[in-house]
Amino acid sequence: MRLNVCRYARKARITSHDVIGDAIEKAYTKLTTHAKANADLDSSIQLSRLPDHVRFLTLLSNPPTPTTLENAQSIIHKIDHPQQSKPTLTWKDILAEEPFEGQHWEGVYGLPRGSTVEGWETKSDGSTPSLSPWDSESDVDEGQSSSELSTVPETAPPPPVAPQRTGESAAGSTRDPLNAYRHRQDVEELQSRQYWRSEWHIDADVDKPFDLGDASTLAPSFHRILGSRATLSIDGPSKENYRHEEDIVREVLTGLQGRRNMMFTWVHSGPDAFSFVLSSSAPRLLHLTAGAQASIISSFASLATTLAHLRKFAAAIFAKASSSHTSSNPDGSAQPSRFARPLRRSTQTLEAFADALDSELRAFDTWCASREETICRARGGVLQGPPLIVSLLSLEKGVRDAFGDTFAVLLGLVRSVLQKAQRAKEPLIEIWTLPDLPPRAAPSTVTALLLDALLYAVQERVSMGDAVTARALGRVFGATAEPVWSMMHRWMKDGMPVRDSPTVLMQTGAPRSDALPDEFFVEDNEVVMLDPDFWADGFTLRDGHGEEGGHGSWGPSSVPVFLVHVAELVLATGKVTGLLRALGISTLFDGDGVVEAWMSGWRTFSALLDNTADDWKDDGVSPDSPIASSEGLSRVVYDELLPYSDQAHTALTKVLVEDCELWAHLNAIEDLFLMRRGDAMSHFVDVLFTRMDARQLWNDFHFMNNAFRDVVALYPGGTRWIDAALVRFSFPARGPAQDRNIAQTVRALDGLLIEYAVPFPLTYVFGPRAMRVGSAVFVLVLQVRRAKSVLERILVRGGLVGGRKQLDAEMKVFYAVRGRLSWFVNTLLNFLTTNVIHTQILKFHKQFREAKSLDEMIRLQNEHLDKLEGRCLLQPKTAALHRAIMSILDMSLHYAECFVAFAGDTTHDISRASLRGLVSRHARHGSRRLRQQRRDVVAFADAPALHPRAGSSSESSSESDEDDEGEGASARREPLSFSLGASTTASFAEDGFMDRLDKMAAELDALVRFIRRGVESLAAGTSEAAPAFGVFAFALEDWDR
Repeated sequence: MRLNVCRYARKARITSHDVIGDAIEKAYTKLTTHAKANADLDSSIQLSRLPDHVRFLTLLSNPPTPTTLENAQSIIHKIDHPQQSKPTLTWKDILAEEPFEGQHWEGVYGLPRGSTVEGWETKSDGSTPSLSPWDSESDVDEGQSSSELSTVPETAPPPPVAPQRTGESAAGSTRDPLNAYRHRQDVEELQSRQYWRSEWHIDADVDKPFDLGDASTLAPSFHRILGSRATLSIDGPSKENYRHEEDIVREVLTGLQGRRNMMFTWVHSGPDAFSFVLSSSAPRLLHLTAGAQASIISSFASLATTLAHLRKFAAAIFAKASSSHTSSNPDGSAQPSRFARPLRRSTQTLEAFADALDSELRAFDTWCASREETICRARGGVLQGPPLIVSLLSLEKGVRDAFGDTFAVLLGLVRSVLQKAQRAKEPLIEIWTLPDLPPRAAPSTVTALLLDALLYAVQERVSMGDAVTARALGRVFGATAEPVWSMMHRWMKDGMPVRDSPTVLMQTGAPRSDALPDEFFVEDNEVVMLDPDFWADGFTLRDGHGEEGGHGSWGPSSVPVFLVHVAELVLATGKVTGLLRALGISTLFDGDGVVEAWMSGWRTFSALLDNTADDWKDDGVSPDSPIASSEGLSRVVYDELLPYSDQAHTALTKVLVEDCELWAHLNAIEDLFLMRRGDAMSHFVDVLFTRMDARQLWNDFHFMNNAFRDVVALYPGGTRWIDAALVRFSFPARGPAQDRNIAQTVRALDGLLIEYAVPFPLTYVFGPRAMRVGSAVFVLVLQVRRAKSVLERILVRGGLVGGRKQLDAEMKVFYAVRGRLSWFVNTLLNFLTTNVIHTQILKFHKQFREAKSLDEMIRLQNEHLDKLEGRCLLQPKTAALHRAIMSILDMSLHYAECFVAFAGDTTHDISRASLRGLVSRHARHGSRRLRQQRRDVVAFADAPALHPRAGSSSESSSESDEDDEGEGASARREPLSFSLGASTTASFAEDGFMDRLDKMAAELDALVRFIRRGVESLAAGTSEAAPAFGVFAFALEDWDR
C-alpha cells in the first residue's frame, strides 16, 4: 500500500502538482500513525481492512482538478496547524466512574429520562443486556432494504413511558419483549432465503405422486421408481437436495465467473484434470431427471473450464510482464543505460492479446452479473416490464446469443499458436505455463503466428455467417495488432537507428541505443552506414526460420499475412527517414503553420478498422468488408501508409538530384566507363595503345592515372566533363611474361578496374557492382578497339618488284583475310556502341528520370547493369560466345604479326600522337637503326620488295633494296612460334604463310558462324534483349556475301 501511495505522489510531482504529492504523503503518514495508535472500540473500520479501503478509494479517484489542488492545500494546512479538539468520552472514562453515576447512565434499562437506579445490585434481574447493534431500531431500519423487510409485520412501538418518581416499582418500565426480539425474526427471514446453506430445504412436497400436470413431481417420482424399496427409507426423495431453478441459475452464473459455487468442482488430476466437472453434491431440480440436468450442467462446466483456462493464461502473461527487469552484468553491476535492454519473456503483441482477452472476459463477467441482478430485482418485485423467465436453457441461449463461440475459438487458437511456437506434437493443455517454457521460436515468428491465426479465425467466422463471434474476434485482432502498428509508426516516423552517422555522433557523442524490438519484422544486421551494401543489407525483413509462414507459404514467416504487401514499403520508408535524419535534412520533419509535422495524422489500428464500420452491420459482417479477406485488409493498410511513404521518398529524391548532383555524376560515369566522351576517351586509348606498341609497361598504376589526368586537362571546356581526382585506374599485379602478352592477346586487358568515387549517399546507387560491370564493358570495348587499331595500322606503300606476279596473289590473300577480320571487328564495335550502349542508355535515362524513390533508382540501375552485361555477352550463360569473340580479336593481333613477318614493317601509326608529330614514321623507315631493330623479325628469304613511292629519290630506293637484302639475311634465322586462337602452335617455316593464312581463314569462318548461330538463338528468345541480338544477327548474315 505504501508503494502505491508513493507512486501516486511521484506521479503528481512529475505532472508539476507538488502540492498534491505533499498532501498525499502527509495524509498517508497521519493515517498510518493514527492506525498504529488507534484502540477505539467504536471504530467501524478494522485495521486489517485498512489497505483495502485505501486501495478502493484510490481506484475511485479521478484526475486532479483545480479543486483538488485547493483541497490539498487545505489538508496540508490542517496537518501542519492542527486545532485543539475537545476531549471525547471514551469507554475508559466510563468504566473508571462508579456504576450508574453520571448523566450518561440516565434513561438506561427502561428508566425515565433524568432518572438513575439506586441499589441496582438488588433490583437487577441478573441478565446482562446485549451490546449487539440490533438493539437499536434505527440500526435495523438502516441495515435492511425495503425489499427484504417487505414481508416483516410492522410492530407498534412501545408507548412512551411517563416520568416516574424515585422509588416507584420498576415493573412498569420493563421493555416490550416483542420489540426486543424483532431482529431475530428478520435474521430468520434472511436465512430462509439463503439457499446455499446445507440445512436449507425446498418448500415443495417431494412425496407427492407423479402428476402429469405438475412438473415438480418428475424428479422425485423417477427417484422412487429407479430406487429399491430397501434404500428409499435412507435415500428417498426427501433426502435429496433440491433447489429452485432460479437459484441453480444464479449458482451457474457464479461458477461461470470463476467463483465458488455449488454446481462445479475443479479437478486437478485424472482424465478430466484442470477442468470443471459436475459436483457430486450439486443440488437437484424437481422438474428434470438426473441425466437431463447433468447434460445441461456439463455444457456450462465445459464453458466454465474454457473461461478458467483463458483467465489463467491472461493472469500468467500479466504476471510475467510485470516481473520484466533490466539485464545486468555477470558480476551484478548494472549496465549503462544506453546498452540496457528489457528482458521480456513475452512479446508486446502477446501482452496486448492477453489484455484484449481479459477485456472480453470482463465483459462476460459483467453480463453474468447483470443477469443475476435482473433475477434478484425480479424476485424483489422491483423489475419493470414483462415477467422474467429464468431457466437453464434460456441462460444457455442467452450466452450463445451474446458471445457465440468466442471463448472456445480463442482457446483453440491459443493452443494452436503455442503448439507451433513450441514445436510440440500435441496441443498444449496448460496454456498458462507459456511464460515459464523455454522459447523455441523467434518473437517475430510468434507475433506473426498469433496475428495470422486471429485474422484467419475472423475470416472463417465471417464466411460461416457467425456475426457475434466474428465481431468479438475482430475486436481482439484489432487490439492485438496495435503493438506492431505502433512499431511501424515509430519506424516510419523516427527512421532506422543510425549509430555511425556523423550527425548523430556530433550531437550525442555516443551511438544511439534505440534498438529494434525483437518482435518487429524489420531486422538490424549491424552494417556500417558508409558501407555501399548498407542500403541493401543493413536493414532487412526478418526470416523467422519457421516451418510455416502463417497460412500462406508465399511470404516471410516473420511478417503477418496482412502486412506482406506493405512490409517492403514500411522497410523502405523507415530507411529513407533515417537517411534524411542522418543527412541533417529537417524540412520533412519540422512542421510549421502551413504544413503539419511529420506523420502527425497517424491513426491507431483500431481507428483504422473503425473507419470501415459501415461494413459491420447489426445483423452480421459483410463478406465484402476489408477484414473479411487478407487482400482487402492489406489494401486498406497500403492506402493508409502510401501517402507517408511518397512524402518521404519525394524529399530524398529531391536531395539526391539537387544537392548531391545525381545527373552530373551519372553522366561522368557513363562518359568514362562506356566511352561516351569520344574525343577525350579516344585520346586516352591512343596513349595506351602507343605504350603497348612500344612494348612498355602500359598497366602501371601511376602511368594510367597520370595519362588520364593529362587527357582531361586537354579538354577544359566551360564545365569539365569529369573530375579526374575522383577516378582511379588499377590493374592486378601480374608477372613480366603476362605483361609482354599484350602483343599476342587482348585478354591481357582483363582485370583492368576503374573506380569512380561518388559522394555519399550516391554510393548506394553506384556501388561496387556498378564499377565492376562498367569496367568489364570498358575492357570489352577497349579490346575491340585494340584489334581495330592493329588492323587499321597495316599499310601497303606500292606494288611488287622484280615482276614476281605470284607474290601479288599472296598479298591479295593477306588483304582478303584482313578485310574479313576488319569487317567483323567493325560490325561488333558498331553493335556494341550503337545497338547496346547508346540504345540502352537512352532507355535507362528515360526510366531513371521518372524514378520516385531511391529504391527505384537502385532497381533501375541494377537492371541497367544486367542488360549491359547480357547484351555485351559478359554473363556466364554467354561465355562461349564471348570466348569466340576473344579468339577473333586475338586472331587480329596474330594476323598483324604474320603480315609484318611476311612484308616487313608496313604499318602506319594513325594515333593522335602521330598526327601531332610526336612520331615520324617516314624518318624512321629508312634508318639504319630500323634494320638493327628488325633483325629478329621473322620473314622468308624471298620477301617481296616494295616499289618506291612516287616522288621519292633513288637514294631511298637503294636504301630499300639494302633493307630488303638485310631482311632476307635475317629471315634465315629460326622463326618464332605463336598461338592463333584455339589452334596449336606452329612456326611459319613449318607451315608457310599461305597454309597459315588458310588455317586462319578457316578458323575465322568457323568462329563467325558459331557466333552467328548463338546470336540467332538469342534473337529467337522471348527476352527483352532479343531485338538487339536480332540486329546483330542480321548484320552477321552479310558474312556469306
